[in-house]
Amino acid sequence: MDPVRYVVSLLVVGALLAAAFWLLARFRRGGLDMTRSVVGIVSQTSLGPRERLVVVRFGSEDILLGVTPGSITRIAACPRERAEEKNP
Repeated sequence: MDPVRYVVSLLVVGALLAAAFWLLARFRRGGLDMTRSVVGIVSQTSLGPRERLVVVRFGSEDILLGVTPGSITRIAACPRERAEEKNP
């Protein structure tokens, strides 16, 4: 194999590896779809070693959840617009 073909082959393999790593990183962040997620954690606070309060945004609603190792309980909910008025 002549040196030019050897170098070109190495460059092609390197480019394929870089593309594979780039695609892998994209999929780990949520895929190639660039739309925003419908569900997301807005805030959370610890109440004890294994208990938390979590505010989850689902669509246009903020939901307060109580989370323990054995259960998840919905405590309250309010429309997103109302929650933003309280916390400017």
